[in-house]
Amino acid sequence: MNKTDRINTMMRYINNRQYFTIRELVNQFHISRSTAIRDLNTIQELGMPLTASVGRDGGYAVLQNQLLPAVQFNSEELKALFVSFLATLNTQLPYLQNRNTLTEKLVAIASQTQQDDLLTLQELLVFDHTNSRNPKLTELTDYAPAQLKLLLNTCLTTRQLILTTANQTMTAWVRHVFNRQNSWYVEVWLLDHQQFKQIPVDQLTQVAPVAKEQAVKPAAIELAIKQSRPQPNVTLTLNADAIQQFHHHPHPTATLQYRDAFQQTAVLECYLNPDDPQQVTDFTRWYLYLGAGAQMTQAPTPLLTYLKKSLTHLLMQLPQ
Repeated sequence: MNKTDRINTMMRYINNRQYFTIRELVNQFHISRSTAIRDLNTIQELGMPLTASVGRDGGYAVLQNQLLPAVQFNSEELKALFVSFLATLNTQLPYLQNRNTLTEKLVAIASQTQQDDLLTLQELLVFDHTNSRNPKLTELTDYAPAQLKLLLNTCLTTRQLILTTANQTMTAWVRHVFNRQNSWYVEVWLLDHQQFKQIPVDQLTQVAPVAKEQAVKPAAIELAIKQSRPQPNVTLTLNADAIQQFHHHPHPTATLQYRDAFQQTAVLECYLNPDDPQQVTDFTRWYLYLGAGAQMTQAPTPLLTYLKKSLTHLLMQLPQ
């Protein structure tokens, strides 16, 4: 345990006791007496009000009606948090405005030296999707659809929802909410039609929870999904380059099955609804993104037809 972790743990230990001694700290944290005294001095500098009593039975106590000070971050922990925020700056994320506020608070609690380090890191680091001319810029395209935050907040209450678009209203169980090619989708199990459907989040006009008395038991939903699960109709083999591309933009529901110990070759199997033009279009674009390292060994005819049409169109656009 490093010093920062020990200090934070010791503060919680002390705060839960009306009275403690140096010996107790030595035994509890397996440290020397001099280290315990130095730690207590640090804790008092952080603002925890301690009183000491002298004598044979002397010890320390926390002044009553005092709150435990906020958790302190060391420099490396601040850098880790700050860099993680930078990495997601120009990415469509829910709660983006809240994340920006957190970044400001993070900088505010840092010392002047730490602030200088964080701002230098901001100038040095450029991640995918970052505007290289102005890394601090948050563009309109970086904001997620307005309904995404409402959708997620409602799912925290119940995953059985009434979803409304311009064309229909659906009663559904939410399986996944995912981002694909800078667009957010929600994959749902339609409780009335007993099938999966992917809906662009920006098409949602209203999100509401299903009333408790009308909710379907989770076990019944799980059984219905298991019984109706179709066999995979798309199979891809991926080499190392395609696997790397997959990690940048993975398939929302399918996982890779690695074929060697070094994870240099893999197989992906999934089901695609050939009667859903949007699924066919989206999968074609995603497959082309994987590059030449992804080989299609099985696919429904509508997907192959659309893929060939797309490739022919691309070839025709190349300069002679």
